Amino acid sequence: MKRASIIIVSLIFLMSYKLIAQNYYEDAEKAIKKKDYATALKISKECLDKDSASTALKILIQLREKDYKNDKQLFEYLGDAYAKMNVAELAITNYAEAEKYDSLDVALKFKMAELLYKSKRYKEAGNTYLKIIQLDPNNVKALKETASILFLAKYWSEAATYYEKYLALEQTKDGYQKITKAFLESKNYEKAYKYAVEGLSKYPGDAVITKNAAIASFGSQKFEDAGKYYSAIPDSLLTVSDLKNAGKAFQIIKADSIAIKYYEKVIERDSTQSSLFMDMANNYFRSKNNELAIKYYMAKIKIDPKYELAYRYMGFAYYDMKDWNGARQSFLKAKELVDTTFVTNYWLTQTYSQMDSTDQAAEQYVYLIKLAGGNEKQYKNEILEANGALGQRAFQKKNFNGAITYLSKALQSKPSEWRFMEMLGACYQSLQNYDEAIKWYKATLKYNPKSEVAKKGLRMMSAD
Repeated sequence: MKRASIIIVSLIFLMSYKLIAQNYYEDAEKAIKKKDYATALKISKECLDKDSASTALKILIQLREKDYKNDKQLFEYLGDAYAKMNVAELAITNYAEAEKYDSLDVALKFKMAELLYKSKRYKEAGNTYLKIIQLDPNNVKALKETASILFLAKYWSEAATYYEKYLALEQTKDGYQKITKAFLESKNYEKAYKYAVEGLSKYPGDAVITKNAAIASFGSQKFEDAGKYYSAIPDSLLTVSDLKNAGKAFQIIKADSIAIKYYEKVIERDSTQSSLFMDMANNYFRSKNNELAIKYYMAKIKIDPKYELAYRYMGFAYYDMKDWNGARQSFLKAKELVDTTFVTNYWLTQTYSQMDSTDQAAEQYVYLIKLAGGNEKQYKNEILEANGALGQRAFQKKNFNGAITYLSKALQSKPSEWRFMEMLGACYQSLQNYDEAIKWYKATLKYNPKSEVAKKGLRMMSAD
């Protein structure tokens, strides 16, 4: 019953509406016949105001065919009627005709601009808004719409210019969000920072402005501010690039524990970014900040426990700090992962030497010579060092034949090294091979005439 009542009321309303519209049209026709065009135009306006655009259009088309002098209003009302009926092209055409009679009518230009925008004719809409601004430089709506169109078209610098003018008159959240974005896109970080801070003073906690403040701070090298703003943004709103920059900001202000947390978040999102820890660690290592280098090498190892290079370079950092045990453990772990890396084995040897672990150092020197096989030219200095050290150790242990083997090889790499010659002379003298001993002692004196060992050896063998 209730539904039936609603239907009856609706039908009565529609019939009444048609009768009213018909009456308007009949009244307008009578006025036109009497050449009372002003009255007919007034009736058409009343129809437009009452959303009876089709009735208004019928009246206006008849007026257009008459010799009616108030052409500006006629064409504007025609534009209004077509606009209400969603016939945008004809509305724009009639507004353009109306504009010919009054090029200073701002309200008319707004009607055109809005329709052009709805029709996605953004360039024409923008030009129309610019005409409004020329007539009224402080027209808030025109400034905002012009900025919006330029923003949509990604003309960032131009959009920022008009947003500045707009914000000087009206400070909206959207305005601050857009102007900071526009300045960021045009790489004007100082301006982006200025408006982000200003925007947050009016709209504290807004995530978009806060994020733009963080990016602007980082871009203008205000790293403490960048850290503050990045910390205030939920991780869900941060891209991988944002997280990485947050980490760098905290790293630069020496908040390394926070920096590492952000870098870990980067790697959670994108596992290919794990080299980030190595890059940071290597930067610190190159600048002799070994403690921080070790911290980032460990962060890399936490993500990738089998990354040999991190252990190796961590060994270098410990070695540079003279932390021999830390270096030894790092090199041993690197060697455990990849046993054939020459440089790892070489520095493990150096570490053992510094720790006075001569037996382990000797074993490593033997292994180094084996690893260098086939690459003698590349590792010439290292082979020389290994043979020299092994020769000296054998000599000290009175293994004279072993010493001769290593020292002879060392001399092949460096034929002018008198210390090797001196030891060879002593070895042969101890083995009672006096001819060879005399030969090497004399060779020693050729390169070092002050060698007391060679002089004494020759006197003992009556060969001085």
